[in-house]
Amino acid sequence: MLDYVARVEDKEERELVALETEDGVLRKGRDEVDEIIEEWKPDFERKSKGRSNQTRHAVHLVLSAKAELSARNVARTVAAARRVLEKHVGEAGYPYALGVHQDGKNPHVHAVIKTVSREKDVPKLRLTPARLLEMRKSLAEELTREGLEHVASRMPRREKTRRANMKGEAPNTLQKVEAVLKKLRKEQRQFERALGRKEPKVNTIQFRQQQGKALDTLRAQAKDDTALTGKDRQEAFNLIRGFRREIEKKGVNPEFEMKATVNHFQSRIADWKKELGKDMAIAHTVGRKPSLKALKKGEALQRDIHQFIGSDLRQQDIPVETKKAIYAQLRKEFLEIKKTNERWMGRER
Repeated sequence: MLDYVARVEDKEERELVALETEDGVLRKGRDEVDEIIEEWKPDFERKSKGRSNQTRHAVHLVLSAKAELSARNVARTVAAARRVLEKHVGEAGYPYALGVHQDGKNPHVHAVIKTVSREKDVPKLRLTPARLLEMRKSLAEELTREGLEHVASRMPRREKTRRANMKGEAPNTLQKVEAVLKKLRKEQRQFERALGRKEPKVNTIQFRQQQGKALDTLRAQAKDDTALTGKDRQEAFNLIRGFRREIEKKGVNPEFEMKATVNHFQSRIADWKKELGKDMAIAHTVGRKPSLKALKKGEALQRDIHQFIGSDLRQQDIPVETKKAIYAQLRKEFLEIKKTNERWMGRER
């Protein structure tokens, strides 16, 4: 499901879709989607012997608005969907990831929700008809709040419904801010340790972009939470602002971080070539093409390098000559990877 939403296995080769997890961090591409899967995997159950049906580890929902497909309406739909997911699954500790597809008639958000909560006393997620109706009603309210008139697609049933799988008091946004900042501090320490190694291999641009996005999302959630008191909202803002200042005080060495990012790409390129070389040797022996996994890794690497040299590199505060040298170095690798991908995917003209 995550692969479908992120389009990392898209046969039509449409543009990759970034996934936003419940903590506001963006993940894009094969490797980063695999990171989400690895984070969720410890709670996945194996299918029991004699059991005919497969254990459901995650559920897939589509939250849409009956509105014109425009950038503004997409942003409104995402904001509404984010609040609905946080209220109905995030507060109970269920991890989730959302992604936006913009190739339909209306704005719509795909959400993949892990069925096992982080909270030990919360049971496995089951989206009953009553609960789905409750979510649809919440979505209608949130879309209306965003200026998009909308109604729930089904009338409420006469019998009373209860919020399933919700035990105990749900954490408020202030508590979530504290929890996410704790996680971001841990990631910051890991980032700094990685940079402190000899010849560090870290995609510093990606790390800082994701960190900034997580903080922006966190602030937006605190701003939109009407249940927060003015005092708690201000405290949440102060905590986020304080974390930003911590990062600013540490400073940034643009040239050093750029070197670490280039090392990251060179390491990925070397690993891919090694893996592809082994796979090609086996493929030659048995008379087949290289495995789809190796080819998909090559395509993901090609896209990431293209994004870096085509956009991210230009925005960095480093000497022009350094930019030119990095561009020339990675563009050569990019063209070689592209040629290999086209040849083995049968698209060479």
